[in-house]
Amino acid sequence: MTTGTQSYIPNKTELVEAARALVPVIRERAEKAESLRRMPDDTIAELKAAGFNKMYMPKRFGGFELDWGVHYDVARELGRACGSTAWTVSLVFSHIFWVGRFYPEAQEEFFARQSDPIVATGAAGNGVLKEVDGGYRLSGRWKFLSCVDHADCAIVTGRDDPEKTFSHFVMVYPEDYKIIDTWDTEGLRGTGSNDVEIGDCFVPWYRALRREDFLGYVTPGSKINDHYMYRMRAAPLQRSWFAAPLVGPARGALEEYCNITKSRTGQMFGERIIDQVPVQVRVAESLAEIETAELIIDKNLHFIHESGLKGDDFEGIEVLKARRDMTYVARLCVSATTRLAEMMGASGQQRGNPVQRLMRDCRAVATHIELQWDHAMAPIGRYLFDLPTGDPVVDSQKANMSGGSVGSLIGARS
Repeated sequence: MTTGTQSYIPNKTELVEAARALVPVIRERAEKAESLRRMPDDTIAELKAAGFNKMYMPKRFGGFELDWGVHYDVARELGRACGSTAWTVSLVFSHIFWVGRFYPEAQEEFFARQSDPIVATGAAGNGVLKEVDGGYRLSGRWKFLSCVDHADCAIVTGRDDPEKTFSHFVMVYPEDYKIIDTWDTEGLRGTGSNDVEIGDCFVPWYRALRREDFLGYVTPGSKINDHYMYRMRAAPLQRSWFAAPLVGPARGALEEYCNITKSRTGQMFGERIIDQVPVQVRVAESLAEIETAELIIDKNLHFIHESGLKGDDFEGIEVLKARRDMTYVARLCVSATTRLAEMMGASGQQRGNPVQRLMRDCRAVATHIELQWDHAMAPIGRYLFDLPTGDPVVDSQKANMSGGSVGSLIGARS
């Protein structure tokens, strides 16, 4: 058995302070990350040296196994300087908890290969799984695997029936796939979210986990990893990944705007921009939106953590609400940053202007399929009208309810 223990496990406060100390250098490298279209090697080395990639790594293999929510506090600090860095730490570095949900044999193999790992994931696209002796043959192509150039494995989706949607999550190693340079976008340019392609590779049975076993309440990995993150329904946890790459850049854009605008004067009359009442009103409005977003996130993370401590599964409606809430957070942060960028006029469109870069990062996060407005809001509306939501878990639970669905939805969380 491969085991390892950290001689010292930092707490959340220490990790946040480490992130805050890195903000100046991350800010200096933000344009370099955009030009490279991936994280600079120096940045990855510094993030790993701070231990950010081990926040949710199982303790038995040398990780910190911290309570859920630390990724948000850490990445929010980094996001003030660079949305791509926040995305890498909040989302990519959190993928290590996916490994902790796999079969013990897969975990043993993976952590024996790499004790300081990064995991990329790909669900856009699909692979074909053909069952063979001892496992499967996998082929396919997947898009948008963030930080894949730095990854020690990729977890991708596969289907064992060509007529159906994906049936498995599959772990593959860098020697199994080819990276295809496709990432050239408006925002989150530094995430290196390229495609991967597999012509044909063998995957042992323990590195292919059925979708319901991976996403459900009890996972194979929970047999050896005690923390609640390895045995809770995955969707609400995963949606919290988007919080820091939204709020961090929004906070950073507000800071940058205020710092730059304090010394700005009108081009024609030389008046101080900060004396203009509309400017004062609009920065206050952006701050209100950012702080509202933070309140929503804090409530959701608290709910996840408390549910985990109590051993509660998420009710179906809580899964829908988690998606609704994060989608609303995205709208708030995009609104706040867009307002700030637009107030800068032509000077705000210059390539080196940090406000427009951070705004672009927020907007790129908000385009993620998990944050699509209609898809997130419509099921809640259908629930309120006592219509089927389309989610089988929610609809089966609602059918068994003795009270009204509206009351259960708007009631306060305990």
